[in-house]
Amino acid sequence: MKVLKFEGEILPGEHWGIIGKNGSGKSALAAQLANEERAQLVSFEVEDALLEREIREDDTDFLDRIDPGRSVTEMLREVVGTGNQEEIERMLRQLGLDSLRDRGFRLLSTGEKRRVMIARALIQKPSRLVLDEPFDGLDQEFRSCFGQMLKELQAEVCLIIVANRLSDLDGLITHLVYLDSGACLLAGARELVEKNEVFQQLMAVKVSSVPVGEIDQKTQFDEPLVIMKKLTVVHGGRAIIDGLDWQIEPGQNWKITGPNGCGKSTLVNLITGDHPQCYSNDVTVMGMRRGSGESIWDVKRHVGIVSPALHQQYRVNINALSVVLSGFHDSIGLYQAATTSEQEAAQEWLRVMGMDAFAGRAFRSLSYGQQRLLLVARALVKGPPLLVLDEPCQGLDPINRALVLTVIDELVARGQSQLIYITHEPEDRLKCVTHSLSHDGKVWRF
Repeated sequence: MKVLKFEGEILPGEHWGIIGKNGSGKSALAAQLANEERAQLVSFEVEDALLEREIREDDTDFLDRIDPGRSVTEMLREVVGTGNQEEIERMLRQLGLDSLRDRGFRLLSTGEKRRVMIARALIQKPSRLVLDEPFDGLDQEFRSCFGQMLKELQAEVCLIIVANRLSDLDGLITHLVYLDSGACLLAGARELVEKNEVFQQLMAVKVSSVPVGEIDQKTQFDEPLVIMKKLTVVHGGRAIIDGLDWQIEPGQNWKITGPNGCGKSTLVNLITGDHPQCYSNDVTVMGMRRGSGESIWDVKRHVGIVSPALHQQYRVNINALSVVLSGFHDSIGLYQAATTSEQEAAQEWLRVMGMDAFAGRAFRSLSYGQQRLLLVARALVKGPPLLVLDEPCQGLDPINRALVLTVIDELVARGQSQLIYITHEPEDRLKCVTHSLSHDGKVWRF
């Protein structure tokens, strides 16, 4: 993709925000702008590369214990050397990572991984800091602290920030560029760009209703969809969840909130069977008690899931249509021939998500936001009784974010699915939510 050349155009004292639709070339431009001496890039792509390395070097199968991989401290030491322990300690404290110093990188939550990536960039004292969606996955408390850190860096560091939310750029940038199809459509001082009539039209969100065809009603449950009794999950000697009683009754739609690392995604993995401690706890999903002889697929066929972890695990490079089709089989990749009805349903969901023109494109060749749209379609394609959506709008531009939220609200309102919804974004509201479960940093509250 041909992208605007920025070399020589960023003047001292300028801080730039990069915005545009998903697939417009924002991340490509960010990577280009980070390709200079003393520049550092924080992005999903860089994070994924490090995670793939950790998974590739995992020696658990050859040890009599779980190999945690490189610890948080080692991830920092890797970029500054062993003679900078004092600076490492300062960065651990500043980024709220002190209690996680010995935790393996791949065992961290989404927000905790993002903090490590930020720490790795900052500890190298860059003259240019390029941040691609740096606030995604961070809880509200740390967002505020991180935003203040960036403001304090402005006098000595040039900030380049890719954002899908203009609010993430408040107080941090002086200039703005809007990309469209890899080209610069608008660029200049932020206040002038935002006053531009073309810009205001581009940023207008107009999604009121989304036709998704006829509903094919699936199995309806008269009993609670999820029951957890005295749920306790221990990791590294620390209780992530301690004695939680929770159940989801028919007709209930739950929103889960809380700080990074409090156990939100752990709850999701206990429901889907992707956490080993689901079998040592009293957990019943879709009427099936975990550990009673059911297979993981017996439960997953009733559940549609989107999560940052699934996005990171989806490394196969099949085409976009096959990604959506894989939702019928709850697989990463497609290993069965699709029926005619499955093909038709998958193509319809590509159309709904505005991705039908990309049906034949390789998954890994698409932008992060476009990949996320495909994974949302993958979760919805089989019309599951239960949708488990963990940060489903991560990486989406304003229009696609509104599209996804509208589709979810519409499907739940029709009674096709019930919902478990995890988000750090107050503005990503769903009208269909009826109940909430939140963590205040100490305990879970209903």
